This record gives sequence, structure tokens and C-alpha cells, in this order.
Amino acid sequence: MQEVRLSDSQPHFACVRWFPWPSSPRCWLLWGPPWGPPTSTSTLVMIGDPPVVRTPDERFATLPQLGYPWTPRYLQMKHQGNQFLRVHYIDEGPRDASETLLLLHGTPAWSYLYRKTIPTLLAAGYRVVAIDHIGFGRSDKLTDPAAYTHELHVATVVNTVRDLDLKGVTLVGHDLGGPTGLSALSRDSGRYRRVVLLNTWLPQGDMFSSLSSIKEHLPYLSFRGLTQVLGRNVPIETVFSVATQSSAAELQGYVAPYPSSLYKAGPSRWPLLIPTSSSDPMGVENRRVAAFLEGWGGPALVAYSDREVFTLPGRDLFRRLLPRACTATVNDAGHFLQEDQGPAVAKLIVQFIHGQC
Repeated sequence: MQEVRLSDSQPHFACVRWFPWPSSPRCWLLWGPPWGPPTSTSTLVMIGDPPVVRTPDERFATLPQLGYPWTPRYLQMKHQGNQFLRVHYIDEGPRDASETLLLLHGTPAWSYLYRKTIPTLLAAGYRVVAIDHIGFGRSDKLTDPAAYTHELHVATVVNTVRDLDLKGVTLVGHDLGGPTGLSALSRDSGRYRRVVLLNTWLPQGDMFSSLSSIKEHLPYLSFRGLTQVLGRNVPIETVFSVATQSSAAELQGYVAPYPSSLYKAGPSRWPLLIPTSSSDPMGVENRRVAAFLEGWGGPALVAYSDREVFTLPGRDLFRRLLPRACTATVNDAGHFLQEDQGPAVAKLIVQFIHGQC
């Protein structure tokens, strides 16, 4: 492990050699969030090969004032060889609660997205577990975009659920947390009781199959193109300032995990894993999951916001795969409906658990 101190107001070149591997140093130009220099002294912690960075704890010091006061907890997940990655999660509420909820975020969010939803769920007496995927939030961040795969994110969910021995789980998946969580559910279905799908989809690589399909997917394709152009420079604060009703202070919680562009390999890569052809790995897996859902038969809630544009192709698919699912529309909300209408989303989930569609 190597540690590099960043303290001045100029761009940095950081070069690190990993021992005992006889390789050349790897170097990065470090420039602070989202376009300017670092705003304070921080420590860059480089771990393992492929290299991983870990966001300094001081970046999260103001979270309690932003409505995210919960204790950080960590699990170790084996990645490859002898390398382990640290996965962050929160685990609140009674361990013997009658209901356990597993909250999964998509990109470029992290568990902070659920901070307005969690209090109502806890008040209902539920146990609430929320994970940060690798590359996001307080979890470790691989610095090589190519190291991020759909299977990595699915494995994070599977391993966390097994390590915590969660049972009777209500899966809540938003954005790419939807297909990730559904894949995990299909592999461990005995641990899950029901699913809640929020502004999500199950893309199978057929978005170019017709002109109407291309039109349906244009919002995503536009975002994909922007992500390809910007890469690690994806302006996360701008994404949330445009897509949500967040205050300037609240936006800082979304950028906290990313002191510089080096930390943004995850957000720069995850949107590009969405399949554009049927042979893409995520497309193959999602077709398997779709076949599983057709025969699953568990209770499901499928909810979209009234201003959603990115994942709408998933609505008709889930209606077909889950014909007995409850459906709902969350008003006055965009793609990140937990941010815009967190308490309303939580109330919807509680009603669903109580059998009220």
C-alpha cells in the first residue's frame, strides 16, 4: 500500500509503484471536484493491484447535518487473487425485525440517495440495510474503469446478503440497482420475500432493434454518449443539480466520495455496461433474469416517477414479467425519486408491505 499526500492548490501528478510486482509506476493527473483543484488536504490511499483508492473519512464529516447520520459499517469482499475490497453499508433498526429491507442505488448515486426514505422505514419498525457498490460512496474504488463489470456489482450484493445472513428480504432497487439486485435475487431467491422496483429496467441489448426502440432509449443513449466523452470528468454535482430538486448543501453529499477524478472510475464505467447488443454480458444475464422472473411469482411493486425518462422502457417489460405486480406513479419527481420525494416513496413501500397496492 502506498499513501500520497495532496495539499496544495495545483494539479498533481501522482506516481505509485506497487511492490513486490516488478512493474513501472502508474501515474495520474489529479484535479479536484468536479473541475477544480482539491479544496483541502487529503490522503490518497492506494491499495493492491489492480489499484484501489479509499475516500478519506473527513470527506463525509458533514453527512449528519445533511440527513445521513447512520454508523458506517464494512465488509471485506474477495475480488481477485489475494485482493479484498471493502464494501460499505449501513444496517439500522432491530436485527429481529419482522421485515428487512435491502436498498440498492444506481449510478452515479450511493446510499446517501435513500437518506429521506430511511427514517420512515425505520419508524415502521423495519431493519434497513443499504449498500454502497464498489466504486461508489464509502466503498473502495477500483481506479481502472475496465475492472468494473456487472458481475462485480451483483457479487457485491450476493456476498453482503450472505455475510449478514439476511432473510425475508424486501429488495428495493433503483436505476442500475434494479437489474443488479434482481440478478442477486435470482441466485438466492430463498432469502427474498418481495421486490420494489423504482425507476429501473432490465435492458437486454435490443435497444437498436427498431426505430421505435431507439427513440425510447434516446435519453439513455444521450447520457451514454456524454459519459463516454467525459470519462472520469463526469460532473456528478451537475448531474444531480439538473436531475433533482436538491439544495446546494445537499449536492455536496453526492460529490463527497470523489475528491478527484481518480475516484470516478466507477461512475464513468457503470452506464457503459448497459448492453447495446444481445451478446453483451449484462444483456445475457438480464435475459436469464427475465426468464427467472416469469416463473418467480413473488410480490412486487413497480413504481416510476411522473418525470422519469431514462428507464421507461422497463415499465412495459416488468408488467409482462410480473403481471400481478402493484404499480404506482410518484408525482413531482424526476429520475432520482428518493431525492425529490423520499418520504412519499417510503410511504408507498410501507403500504405495499402491508398489502395495500
